[in-house]
Amino acid sequence: MSVFLFPGQGSQRPGMGADFFASSTVARAVFEEAETLYGGGLLNAIFRGDGELLNHTALAQPALLTVEVAMARHLIGAGIRPSACAGHSLGEIPALVLAGVCAFSDAFQFTRERARLMSEHVPAGGMAAVLGLDAEAIERALPCGVQVANYNGPGQTIISGNEAGLNAAAEALKAAGAKRVVPLKVSGPFHSEYMRGAAQHFSAVLADVPFSNPEVTVVSSVSGQVIGSGEEARTLLGQQLFSPVRWTQAVAALPGVSAIEVGPGNVLKGLCKRIDGAPEVATTDTLDGVLAILPPL
Repeated sequence: MSVFLFPGQGSQRPGMGADFFASSTVARAVFEEAETLYGGGLLNAIFRGDGELLNHTALAQPALLTVEVAMARHLIGAGIRPSACAGHSLGEIPALVLAGVCAFSDAFQFTRERARLMSEHVPAGGMAAVLGLDAEAIERALPCGVQVANYNGPGQTIISGNEAGLNAAAEALKAAGAKRVVPLKVSGPFHSEYMRGAAQHFSAVLADVPFSNPEVTVVSSVSGQVIGSGEEARTLLGQQLFSPVRWTQAVAALPGVSAIEVGPGNVLKGLCKRIDGAPEVATTDTLDGVLAILPPL
């Protein structure tokens, strides 16, 4: 068995999961359920929409949840079961679905609300990738109004904050030895204290959703530790919007030495290559990729 890793927003691409929909009965059932829950138009946007359309948070988040759960269900149907799950930010939601913590239908609905809140309840600000400087040095150099948003691994840390703070941070980080500070194309200061308002609304939404204890080990990207109960999962999901993604810590807590990136692209494979002790990651964003890792009959 392998660890299932689920990527977050930013990994979406037009046509993702189309071959699973066409050829996998198990995956198609997930897509069709999502289409019904969405009220029509979701699959057309995923399979035939353009990149600009899919980059809108309100569409990207439910689309990625759908694709990743569909791919994971296909893997399980093919005999590849997860020994543990973890997800990067949004990816934690499909991880919880696969671990039996929440139903896909409930997760789909609260993911749509999460996406709406992140689109509408967002103060001015942004994010930037800091390359070539370790996280501890970054933390020491950051000015007021900016904080670490993603601990992605050695050599890549994401910061988040208001515009003035980010401008000051870029100068301070270059002076501290950063190779580059690259602004990201995002609409707000996600995974920072500026998102507490949206998080409060999201926690209220989650309060009415049934959460069960995990049936499979799930490592949280909020705490960097194994989630002990359904109630802890609910609390962590609410905190996720304003908390940093502790991906380096989460990867260190994963059991096993092999993992599968369940979703479009290979972002997590790239991050894990740079983290000492991280599992070796296979990608399965196409049916051919799944066939390559199937155990021999």
